[in-house]
Amino acid sequence: MTQGSRWITPAETEPIQRVWMHFPRAGTVNFSAMWQLSSARRAWTRLAETINQYVPVTLLVDPDDQHTVSSHTSSSLDTMVIPFHNAALRRTGPTMVVSRRPQSNGGRRPRRVLGMVDFTFNGFGRLPGVEYGLDDTLPGTLMDLRPTTSGWSERLLSMMVSEGGSWITDGNGTAIASERLLTDQRRNPGWSTRAVERELRRDVGLDHIIWLPSGLTRGAAPAGWGGYIDQLVAFHSPGRVLLHTQPDETHPDHAATSQAREILSEATDANGNQLEIIDMPAPQTHSDMRGPVNWSYIDYLVLNDVIIVPRFVDPHDDQARQLLSRLYPEHRVVSFMAQDLFDHGASMRAVTLPQPQVSSRK
Repeated sequence: MTQGSRWITPAETEPIQRVWMHFPRAGTVNFSAMWQLSSARRAWTRLAETINQYVPVTLLVDPDDQHTVSSHTSSSLDTMVIPFHNAALRRTGPTMVVSRRPQSNGGRRPRRVLGMVDFTFNGFGRLPGVEYGLDDTLPGTLMDLRPTTSGWSERLLSMMVSEGGSWITDGNGTAIASERLLTDQRRNPGWSTRAVERELRRDVGLDHIIWLPSGLTRGAAPAGWGGYIDQLVAFHSPGRVLLHTQPDETHPDHAATSQAREILSEATDANGNQLEIIDMPAPQTHSDMRGPVNWSYIDYLVLNDVIIVPRFVDPHDDQARQLLSRLYPEHRVVSFMAQDLFDHGASMRAVTLPQPQVSSRK
């Protein structure tokens, strides 16, 4: 690990204590009509209820919706009233980190502690019509409202825009990052990849970054949010990556995934080891009413000993589920109908923010 950072971002396979989500509020982008808002709320809370069967979920609720949320959720779901603008919490919220070394613990045995990096958020590069002020201040509000029960010991501030999903890590010093998103001049004007690397090394303990041009095609389009890397590639473990593989040459993601394969096949991790690439089949469905789909089985969630894999009523659903069962033999793999989330321009990863479990780390 880099010696310049006190913190590291753990791998997604590390134990988690809780998952944070939003309850979509009126006026959120993509939910302009009441039927769209109602549909989005059903999709978000259905995912929250599913996750809550395995890991506790806290649903962040706008003050205007604190009397509405109960009609959509069960009483077992924890809620917290806090103002926000957009409902994709992993994209807009803080980045969870843990201390590299055990910290003093009031005279008791030292232990690792939890922190958050509050990267800047500017409304997906100041996209027209996107309000974001409350999202940019949300990490500080969380620390103020829940300082003792949240487990966070420290909040680190960064001037860099780094939305969740713009990079992923193996938890061992290596990251794969989206050059389009992190050096976007609407987000980080004047920043180079080298400047981004310095900031990520300082804040989240990354030693080595493998740069991919962007994510999937629909998200990287001018009307999209930027092309997040967490729909294209995922770390199974240090040195092993799952790659969204689109063999259909008529689909625009074919070129993007082929280019990603070329780069990853020549890349090494922070320890100098060659990466092993595992093909994750893309859904067979080509298009929906808005064009080529951006559906991806890379959107799976690891929740301790359970994995939730997206389902799209697609011929490749079972193939993806079986692959994850082979790759994670000690996990229970559960399917979740995710098409409604993608229809609203979101994904399971985009709307969920896992909180690491630090007490179990050695």
